[in-house]
Amino acid sequence: MELNTVVDSASSSASQAPGLPRTPPLVGGGLPLLGSLPALLSQQAELFLGARARYGDVYRMRLGPVSVTVVNHPRHVQHVFRDSSAKYGKGGALWDSVRTLLGNGLGVSEGDYWLRQRRMMQRHFHREQIDELVSLMVDAIDEELAVWDAAAEAGSPLSAMRAFSPLVMRMIVRTLFGGDISREEVEVIAASGTFAFGHVFRGIIAQGLPAWVPVPGGRRYQRALRDMDAVLFKIIERGQRHPQPAGASRSLLASLIGTVDPETGQRMTAGQLRDEALTLLLAGYESSALALSWTLQLLLRDPAALAELRAEVDAVVGGGRPNASHLYQLHYTRMVFQEALRMYPPIWWLARVALVDDEIDGFHIPAGTFVLAATYAIHRHPEFWEDPERFDPGRFTPERTASRHKLAWIPFGTGQRQCIGRDFALVEGQLVLARLVQRYTLAAVQPDRPAVPALSMTLRMKKEMSFRVTRRGPGREGARAGV
Repeated sequence: MELNTVVDSASSSASQAPGLPRTPPLVGGGLPLLGSLPALLSQQAELFLGARARYGDVYRMRLGPVSVTVVNHPRHVQHVFRDSSAKYGKGGALWDSVRTLLGNGLGVSEGDYWLRQRRMMQRHFHREQIDELVSLMVDAIDEELAVWDAAAEAGSPLSAMRAFSPLVMRMIVRTLFGGDISREEVEVIAASGTFAFGHVFRGIIAQGLPAWVPVPGGRRYQRALRDMDAVLFKIIERGQRHPQPAGASRSLLASLIGTVDPETGQRMTAGQLRDEALTLLLAGYESSALALSWTLQLLLRDPAALAELRAEVDAVVGGGRPNASHLYQLHYTRMVFQEALRMYPPIWWLARVALVDDEIDGFHIPAGTFVLAATYAIHRHPEFWEDPERFDPGRFTPERTASRHKLAWIPFGTGQRQCIGRDFALVEGQLVLARLVQRYTLAAVQPDRPAVPALSMTLRMKKEMSFRVTRRGPGREGARAGV
């Protein structure tokens, strides 16, 4: 891979001068005002792999007038997000942009307020609590698969994201809101949320450009926020007026409405519930749909892996309904999903701002520096991943997992701020994959033209992958007729 850039000569000289702090090498060769921004837009994720290969595990790049220090090794993640996490925060223009969407939700809040919210929410995301939601998830999957059945009957192709997005949305809505949301309301949140996520990313890229440079879509973004708020506040108000009783069928939102902070005796306000519900909904919706889309693409290009996945599901679940106990036996299914998250992590970046001067691998990190951990590149670091472009679910056997750095795989982040929905997402992935191979044989429409990554807030597909499904016959004849 060629990277048409050179190390900035002044930066290189300064970093070698004796007695002066070393400065990370600067990815150069960009335009005076835009820096590496055109290269990022054209090369996408490959820019990070090429820069790491040329400049090492720590380097800087200019995105417009904003300088970003990129770190690419698990030990850097250990330092920034765990050992020295108090030195780094979620301040600055980037996080302010995200807050225009998520308010002060768990993903962006800080300090004592974040600790309070995490304390109130954490117990609802313990694995035993998630297991109680499995039946609701399977109901949602089966309802949405009626669309897949119609495509199978007609012989029509399906588009990965267009097929998985409503399926994931139905699962999240069912578990987050229960039955207290209409299909029209779901469609409003899905359409508005997808646009809003992309707009926030464009705003982040434009940070630091002159104020007169327009970022298209500003009015539509404000309208999307209003539309989502109208739906969410209406659902919250209904939930507060008519609390659901505790039990296995209780939605996550109902649980949050009923949660009292043991230290303060307070409940969340409607505004706080809005921020947390929207954070859970948007963070889980697009990322899970993308994770499943990338997983399916990888499986359709590896018939042996798909056959092994199906054989495991047939042996463990048979023709019955998946339940929580099955998940603990679907080891290969889980490893398939983990490997897909390695190769194509929907959350491809983790970012912090240095609150004080610091040092990473001998490089000086001044206070105010925007530090980006490139998850996509860390998941392909040759020190930890042999032949990293090869799809190999066996990387996640207990033995191989124990032999590598614990932070070589971070699709959900790490440390205190690790994604609260980690176990929810893994259960979700296992259930969907199990139900799909139980029900269908699958084939790519154009197996030699895979989708390629496109950077946004998430790792999207530049061109969506299309595939066909065929219903498996009674007695699992389809298991032997094809993959």
